Amino acid sequence: MIMKMRFKYILFFSLFTLSFSILGQNVDIGLTGGLSYYIGDINPSIQIMNRPKPTIGLFYRKNLNKRYALRYGVNYAKLTATDKVRSTDLSQYRHLSFSSDLWEAYGVIEFNFIPYQINNRATSRFSPFVFIGLAAFKVSPEVRGRDLDVLGSDLISVSIPFGLGVKFNFSGNWGLGIEWGMRKTFTDQVDGLPEKYADGYQLSNSQNNDWYSIVGLTLNYKILTHKDRCNMPGF
Repeated sequence: MIMKMRFKYILFFSLFTLSFSILGQNVDIGLTGGLSYYIGDINPSIQIMNRPKPTIGLFYRKNLNKRYALRYGVNYAKLTATDKVRSTDLSQYRHLSFSSDLWEAYGVIEFNFIPYQINNRATSRFSPFVFIGLAAFKVSPEVRGRDLDVLGSDLISVSIPFGLGVKFNFSGNWGLGIEWGMRKTFTDQVDGLPEKYADGYQLSNSQNNDWYSIVGLTLNYKILTHKDRCNMPGF
Protein backbone atom coordinates (compact mmCIF):
# COMPACT_ATOMS: atom_id res chain seq x y z
CA MET A 1 0.00 0.00 0.00
CA ILE A 2 2.86 2.37 0.86
CA MET A 3 4.63 1.64 -2.42
CA LYS A 4 1.44 2.29 -4.38
CA MET A 5 1.16 5.69 -2.73
CA ARG A 6 4.79 6.47 -3.57
CA PHE A 7 4.19 5.52 -7.20
CA LYS A 8 1.21 7.88 -7.40
CA TYR A 9 3.17 10.71 -5.78
CA ILE A 10 6.10 10.36 -8.18
CA LEU A 11 3.77 10.26 -11.19
CA PHE A 12 1.83 13.29 -9.92
CA PHE A 13 5.07 15.22 -9.29
CA SER A 14 6.28 14.45 -12.83
CA LEU A 15 3.05 15.70 -14.43
CA PHE A 16 2.96 18.75 -12.15
CA THR A 17 6.52 19.69 -13.09
CA LEU A 18 5.72 19.12 -16.76
CA SER A 19 2.83 21.60 -16.71
CA PHE A 20 5.19 24.40 -15.63
CA SER A 21 8.40 23.44 -17.42
CA ILE A 22 6.80 23.07 -20.82
CA LEU A 23 6.00 26.78 -20.76
CA GLY A 24 9.70 27.61 -20.55
CA GLN A 25 12.38 27.80 -23.21
CA ASN A 26 14.45 24.95 -24.65
CA VAL A 27 11.90 22.18 -24.19
CA ASP A 28 12.02 18.92 -26.17
CA ILE A 29 9.30 16.31 -26.49
CA GLY A 30 10.10 12.89 -27.83
CA LEU A 31 9.67 9.16 -28.31
CA THR A 32 11.79 6.25 -27.10
CA GLY A 33 12.08 2.87 -28.78
CA GLY A 34 14.41 -0.02 -28.11
CA LEU A 35 14.94 -3.20 -26.10
CA SER A 36 14.56 -4.09 -22.44
CA TYR A 37 16.06 -6.97 -20.50
CA TYR A 38 16.27 -8.25 -16.93
CA ILE A 39 19.18 -9.18 -14.65
CA GLY A 40 18.48 -11.39 -11.65
CA ASP A 41 18.33 -14.99 -10.46
CA ILE A 42 17.29 -16.33 -13.88
CA ASN A 43 19.80 -14.11 -15.71
CA PRO A 44 22.61 -13.30 -13.25
CA SER A 45 25.08 -12.01 -15.85
CA ILE A 46 24.92 -8.41 -17.04
CA GLN A 47 26.71 -9.43 -20.24
CA ILE A 48 23.88 -11.68 -21.43
CA MET A 49 20.74 -10.08 -22.87
CA ASN A 50 18.45 -12.98 -21.97
CA ARG A 51 15.40 -12.71 -24.25
CA PRO A 52 15.35 -8.93 -24.79
CA LYS A 53 11.95 -7.51 -25.70
CA PRO A 54 10.77 -4.26 -27.35
CA THR A 55 10.08 -1.16 -25.28
CA ILE A 56 8.41 2.16 -26.12
CA GLY A 57 8.10 5.43 -24.25
CA LEU A 58 7.34 9.14 -24.22
CA PHE A 59 9.39 11.91 -22.61
CA TYR A 60 9.94 15.62 -22.37
CA ARG A 61 13.22 17.33 -21.64
CA LYS A 62 13.74 20.71 -20.03
CA ASN A 63 17.16 22.02 -21.13
CA LEU A 64 18.42 24.10 -18.23
CA ASN A 65 21.48 25.22 -20.20
CA LYS A 66 23.94 23.78 -22.74
CA ARG A 67 25.28 21.27 -20.20
CA TYR A 68 22.36 20.21 -17.98
CA ALA A 69 18.83 19.01 -18.70
CA LEU A 70 15.93 17.49 -16.77
CA ARG A 71 14.03 14.67 -18.46
CA TYR A 72 10.72 13.12 -17.39
CA GLY A 73 9.02 10.22 -19.09
CA VAL A 74 7.06 7.00 -19.06
CA ASN A 75 8.05 3.65 -20.56
CA TYR A 76 6.27 0.41 -21.32
CA ALA A 77 8.36 -2.73 -21.69
CA LYS A 78 8.23 -6.49 -21.46
CA LEU A 79 10.67 -8.34 -19.22
CA THR A 80 11.35 -12.02 -19.90
CA ALA A 81 14.12 -14.52 -19.14
CA THR A 82 14.67 -18.27 -19.20
CA ASP A 83 17.09 -20.79 -17.74
CA LYS A 84 17.51 -22.32 -21.21
CA VAL A 85 19.99 -19.59 -22.11
CA ARG A 86 22.35 -20.83 -19.38
CA SER A 87 23.85 -24.30 -18.94
CA THR A 88 24.51 -24.76 -15.21
CA ASP A 89 23.34 -27.61 -13.01
CA LEU A 90 20.99 -25.25 -11.17
CA SER A 91 19.44 -23.86 -14.35
CA GLN A 92 18.92 -27.35 -15.78
CA TYR A 93 17.23 -28.45 -12.57
CA ARG A 94 15.00 -25.40 -12.24
CA HIS A 95 14.14 -25.04 -15.93
CA LEU A 96 12.47 -21.73 -15.08
CA SER A 97 11.18 -18.85 -17.16
CA PHE A 98 9.34 -15.67 -16.31
CA SER A 99 7.63 -12.79 -18.08
CA SER A 100 6.05 -9.56 -16.98
CA ASP A 101 4.73 -6.28 -18.29
CA LEU A 102 6.69 -3.31 -17.00
CA TRP A 103 5.38 0.23 -16.55
CA GLU A 104 7.84 2.92 -15.52
CA ALA A 105 7.64 6.64 -14.69
CA TYR A 106 10.95 8.41 -14.20
CA GLY A 107 12.77 11.68 -13.77
CA VAL A 108 16.50 12.08 -14.46
CA ILE A 109 19.11 14.80 -14.72
CA GLU A 110 21.39 14.72 -17.76
CA PHE A 111 24.91 16.12 -18.13
CA ASN A 112 26.32 16.86 -21.61
CA PHE A 113 30.11 16.52 -21.88
CA ILE A 114 30.11 19.01 -24.78
CA PRO A 115 27.94 22.18 -24.86
CA TYR A 116 24.89 21.13 -26.89
CA GLN A 117 21.51 22.45 -28.00
CA ILE A 118 19.31 21.44 -30.90
CA ASN A 119 19.51 23.85 -33.88
CA ASN A 120 22.04 26.11 -32.17
CA ARG A 121 25.08 26.76 -34.39
CA ALA A 122 27.03 28.13 -31.42
CA THR A 123 27.12 24.64 -29.87
CA SER A 124 28.27 21.20 -30.97
CA ARG A 125 26.09 19.12 -33.27
CA PHE A 126 26.48 16.16 -30.90
CA SER A 127 27.45 15.37 -27.32
CA PRO A 128 28.03 12.30 -25.17
CA PHE A 129 25.98 12.48 -21.96
CA VAL A 130 25.31 10.66 -18.70
CA PHE A 131 22.15 10.58 -16.59
CA ILE A 132 20.91 9.55 -13.16
CA GLY A 133 17.59 9.94 -11.35
CA LEU A 134 14.63 8.24 -9.72
CA ALA A 135 11.89 6.00 -11.13
CA ALA A 136 8.78 4.17 -10.00
CA PHE A 137 7.83 0.95 -11.74
CA LYS A 138 5.14 -1.73 -11.74
CA VAL A 139 5.50 -5.39 -12.73
CA SER A 140 3.15 -8.39 -12.74
CA PRO A 141 5.49 -11.41 -12.98
CA GLU A 142 4.42 -14.87 -14.09
CA VAL A 143 6.83 -17.75 -13.40
CA ARG A 144 6.85 -21.18 -15.04
CA GLY A 145 9.14 -24.15 -14.49
CA ARG A 146 9.39 -27.80 -13.62
CA ASP A 147 6.16 -28.52 -11.70
CA LEU A 148 5.85 -24.79 -11.05
CA ASP A 149 3.36 -22.25 -12.37
CA VAL A 150 3.14 -19.08 -10.29
CA LEU A 151 1.23 -15.93 -11.16
CA GLY A 152 2.84 -13.31 -8.96
CA SER A 153 0.97 -10.37 -7.52
CA ASP A 154 1.50 -6.85 -8.83
CA LEU A 155 4.63 -5.23 -7.46
CA ILE A 156 5.14 -1.46 -7.29
CA SER A 157 8.57 -0.26 -6.26
CA VAL A 158 11.26 2.32 -6.95
CA SER A 159 14.54 2.15 -8.84
CA ILE A 160 17.54 4.32 -9.63
CA PRO A 161 17.98 4.78 -13.39
CA PHE A 162 21.45 5.70 -14.63
CA GLY A 163 23.34 5.38 -17.87
CA LEU A 164 25.01 7.06 -20.81
CA GLY A 165 24.41 7.94 -24.42
CA VAL A 166 25.03 10.31 -27.31
CA LYS A 167 22.77 13.13 -28.59
CA PHE A 168 22.78 14.34 -32.21
CA ASN A 169 21.28 17.18 -34.21
CA PHE A 170 19.25 15.37 -36.85
CA SER A 171 17.48 17.98 -38.98
CA GLY A 172 16.23 21.44 -38.07
CA ASN A 173 14.56 21.21 -34.69
CA TRP A 174 14.76 17.40 -34.61
CA GLY A 175 17.25 15.50 -32.51
CA LEU A 176 18.31 11.86 -32.22
CA GLY A 177 19.81 9.97 -29.32
CA ILE A 178 21.29 6.58 -28.50
CA GLU A 179 21.37 5.51 -24.87
CA TRP A 180 21.87 2.56 -22.55
CA GLY A 181 20.39 2.73 -19.07
CA MET A 182 20.42 0.44 -16.06
CA ARG A 183 17.81 0.39 -13.29
CA LYS A 184 18.92 -0.58 -9.80
CA THR A 185 15.93 -1.85 -7.86
CA PHE A 186 15.55 -2.53 -4.15
CA THR A 187 13.61 -5.78 -4.45
CA ASP A 188 14.28 -9.41 -5.39
CA GLN A 189 10.70 -9.88 -6.63
CA VAL A 190 10.84 -8.33 -10.11
CA ASP A 191 10.91 -11.91 -11.48
CA GLY A 192 8.35 -13.17 -8.93
CA LEU A 193 10.49 -16.17 -7.90
CA PRO A 194 9.55 -17.83 -4.60
CA GLU A 195 12.49 -18.49 -2.28
CA LYS A 196 11.85 -22.24 -2.09
CA TYR A 197 10.86 -24.85 -4.63
CA ALA A 198 8.08 -27.34 -3.89
CA ASP A 199 10.56 -29.93 -2.58
CA GLY A 200 12.57 -27.40 -0.57
CA TYR A 201 15.14 -26.63 -3.29
CA GLN A 202 16.23 -22.97 -3.21
CA LEU A 203 15.18 -21.03 -6.30
CA SER A 204 16.36 -17.50 -5.61
CA ASN A 205 18.89 -15.52 -3.60
CA SER A 206 17.02 -12.89 -1.63
CA GLN A 207 20.32 -11.15 -0.82
CA ASN A 208 20.72 -10.01 -4.44
CA ASN A 209 18.16 -7.55 -5.77
CA ASP A 210 16.99 -7.63 -9.38
CA TRP A 211 17.91 -5.13 -12.09
CA TYR A 212 16.48 -4.24 -15.48
CA SER A 213 17.86 -2.31 -18.42
CA ILE A 214 16.54 -0.29 -21.35
CA VAL A 215 18.63 0.24 -24.48
CA GLY A 216 17.33 2.28 -27.35
CA LEU A 217 16.95 5.25 -29.65
CA THR A 218 15.23 8.56 -28.96
CA LEU A 219 13.66 10.96 -31.43
CA ASN A 220 12.81 14.39 -30.07
CA TYR A 221 11.56 17.76 -31.28
CA LYS A 222 12.52 21.16 -29.87
CA ILE A 223 9.49 23.34 -29.22
CA LEU A 224 10.12 26.82 -30.58
CA THR A 225 9.41 29.75 -28.28
CA HIS A 226 8.80 33.36 -29.34
CA LYS A 227 12.44 34.17 -28.58
CA ASP A 228 13.64 31.27 -30.73
CA ARG A 229 11.52 32.44 -33.69
CA CYS A 230 12.81 36.01 -33.43
CA ASN A 231 16.40 34.74 -33.66
CA MET A 232 15.73 32.61 -36.74
CA PRO A 233 16.01 33.94 -40.30
CA GLY A 234 12.67 34.70 -41.93
CA PHE A 235 10.81 35.52 -38.66
